[in-house]
Amino acid sequence: ITHIFHLGALIAIPYSYVHPEEVVTTNITGTLNVLLAARQMGVQRVIHTSTSEVYGTALHVPIDEKHPLQGQSPYSASKIGADKLAESFYCSFDTPVVTLRPFNTYGPRQSARAVIPTIIAQALTHEQIKLGNLQARRDLTYVTDTVAGFLRVGEVDGIEGETFNLGSGEEISIGDLAKIIIKLV
Repeated sequence: ITHIFHLGALIAIPYSYVHPEEVVTTNITGTLNVLLAARQMGVQRVIHTSTSEVYGTALHVPIDEKHPLQGQSPYSASKIGADKLAESFYCSFDTPVVTLRPFNTYGPRQSARAVIPTIIAQALTHEQIKLGNLQARRDLTYVTDTVAGFLRVGEVDGIEGETFNLGSGEEISIGDLAKIIIKLV
């Protein structure tokens, strides 16, 4: 095995409020198990999947890799823990880890509870769309672009120990996103 793409996680933020222990066990202990196996097998690279959720509410935009980490939910805290564990394996054991933080991936087979499928489903079945904070802004990344980012991180030499954000670099408000989707539906 030359590369491990570690994408395993329990990702539901609302679920993490009800079942924090399960989320922590899955996300942190699961990452530990991947790192231990990678170290034992001598893989060339572990691509560890983080999330933009580790940044919490943006203190500045655009959010760069130096943005402070904020554990605003048990889920985000568990991913911060997993990120730091990956970092520690790089620093302590020279495990060749690269951390990738995707921003709001969307596309086919996306969970129905995500914002874009929610807007589409409501636009098709309701007279009025009900959403939360319309001013919230998101950097949306189409799934094929996210996959291309993962593959690129697997190819580039000399980036072990680094963390990279993976997004479009552009943000849109939920309200503007809803307007666009409604026009298309």
